[in-house]
Amino acid sequence: MILGVAGSAVGFAYVNSEALDFGFGGPSSDLPISSLVRRGTLRIVVTERGNLQSTKTVDGICEVQGREIKIIELVPEGTEVEQGQVVCRFDTSEIDQNVAQQEIKVQQAQSKIETTEQELEIQRNEAESKVQEAEVELTLARIDLEKYVEGDFPAEIKDLRGNIALARMEVERSAEKLEQFRELVRKGFRSPEQLRAVEQEYEQFKNYMERDVLKLDVKENYERRRMVTEHTSKVSQARSKVVRSKANRIAQVAKAESEHNSAKATFDVEQRQLDTFQEMKEKCTIIAEQSGVVAYANEAWYDSSRQIREGAMVYFRQKIFSLPDMDSMQVSVNVHESMVKKVEAGQPAEVRLDSFPGLVLKGTVKSVAQLADSNRSWMSGGSKEYATVVAIDEMPDEELRPDMTAEVRILARTIPDALIVPVSAVAAHKGEHYAFVIGDGDEIGRRPVEIGDSNETHVQVSSGLDEGDRVTHDARTRLQLEFGDDTEGEDEPAPTPAPSPGTSPA
Repeated sequence: MILGVAGSAVGFAYVNSEALDFGFGGPSSDLPISSLVRRGTLRIVVTERGNLQSTKTVDGICEVQGREIKIIELVPEGTEVEQGQVVCRFDTSEIDQNVAQQEIKVQQAQSKIETTEQELEIQRNEAESKVQEAEVELTLARIDLEKYVEGDFPAEIKDLRGNIALARMEVERSAEKLEQFRELVRKGFRSPEQLRAVEQEYEQFKNYMERDVLKLDVKENYERRRMVTEHTSKVSQARSKVVRSKANRIAQVAKAESEHNSAKATFDVEQRQLDTFQEMKEKCTIIAEQSGVVAYANEAWYDSSRQIREGAMVYFRQKIFSLPDMDSMQVSVNVHESMVKKVEAGQPAEVRLDSFPGLVLKGTVKSVAQLADSNRSWMSGGSKEYATVVAIDEMPDEELRPDMTAEVRILARTIPDALIVPVSAVAAHKGEHYAFVIGDGDEIGRRPVEIGDSNETHVQVSSGLDEGDRVTHDARTRLQLEFGDDTEGEDEPAPTPAPSPGTSPA
């Protein structure tokens, strides 16, 4: 298959006028149209069509949760609004009711906090008082034990022993007196009745002494052990009461603290819910975050019931409108995969708008997507296209609007002092390129050449031709005559969309 270079060219070119020298090779009219091989500046220009858009567009989004949020106020589409101006309002009746109910819950939760805080303080005081009472009781029990062991018991023993000593002296005195009375009775100096009185006195003192001796024995051997055991038990019981009081204090205070913390947690939950409702109420009003022209976000054009308007029902996170910044614009285009390798950020470009035919704007390539647009690929029958953004360097006085159709010409590369020929002067067969050169005797010969970059009008010749050679413009036809149409070779690439005409000298 014979390939003409024109079939594989991409983009559009600007070429110095001195490189164009068309002629017929001499006085004979039988020679084909031809051109001289000249040196000139070859400019590789990628041309695509796209739409104008703002570099900074702020979207108005419904941030109110729900599926059926009613628009009750909306500025007309196309209205110029200032930053801070209200653009849209949603119905707040249901949210107002939720706010009122939630405020009651918050007040109740706040009252609960105050109640539990007071109860906590009461529990702390009561528990502390009980602990102090138990500690005092323990101290008194210890004092009573010490008092009995070191005070009361020794004093009682001492008293008894003193009484016993006195009683023993009285018994001894009474015994001597009794002996004397018995002697006097025998001698007749005292009567038997007086003797019986002295004997009774002796027995009485003897009983007193024996009684005190018995008391001493009981005190030392029985009562002391009983009283020490009783006081020790009271000390132990008081000590256990202190431990229980402290444990009860911890438990009661912990319970009160738990109820207080629970009340605070409930308050936090209710307050957050109230904040959510109040925030949702605030979000029922959408204000302009920047100045711009209001554009409704009518995506479902086929469903009139879903159109953005007053009274329409929208849902959470639905886009309501957009506010493009009209002072900074750019053009979004899709560059074909055969051309995208030539385009990169920072390259200069020219922008022409269909709405203003005579207006030419200077621009700069802002970004080139790394991955092809899958949606565009499906729509274009599998052809890969890459989203490219071209920023307009300086805004004109004319009023530009988003979505205006624009043609972008990106200067992808400039090759100075290139050896160039018209694309029709070179054709390909089985991967080899050829040109047909007119010699001095007007004979025409095929010559293999190597080519470099090309555009829609000219191709760079790397080798095989010299400056001043004259080449024919019918290389494809001549190559077909030599090799035939059925010559096998590479498949011809799919043609790229033709750019809009119009050039200017480099």
